[in-house]
Amino acid sequence: MALKGISKGVMMKPTDLHILFSKYLHEQNLEGLGTLYDENAMFIPGKDKEAVFGRAKIIEALKPYLASPGKVEKLSESIHQNGDTALIKLLWRLTTEDGNKIEGTGLGVAKRTPDGKWVYIIENPYGV
Repeated sequence: MALKGISKGVMMKPTDLHILFSKYLHEQNLEGLGTLYDENAMFIPGKDKEAVFGRAKIIEALKPYLASPGKVEKLSESIHQNGDTALIKLLWRLTTEDGNKIEGTGLGVAKRTPDGKWVYIIENPYGV
């Protein structure tokens, strides 16, 4: 089964999480964004905000991101993979449709599922 945004027959890599996140955000595809998280993942929505646990609650926490979708660019990335687990550090820039730019450093832990897909188990997009 091919994943949306990933060519059929191509094995997904941890770096594809950012590619798909950017694609789904631009498309305002909340369902697609949800597929990037493990069922029991943890998401940290920002400084001084409570962590959110579980895919369904993460999808709810991602809804505000669709208010100003724009384009997300990867400025730099560092991935350290150990078997089916990866530690990801990503410097990113969001350029909204009205031209505003927001930059941040995201930190995440991802795992490879039995079907070869990578999903976040912990995502902290602002590194707080």
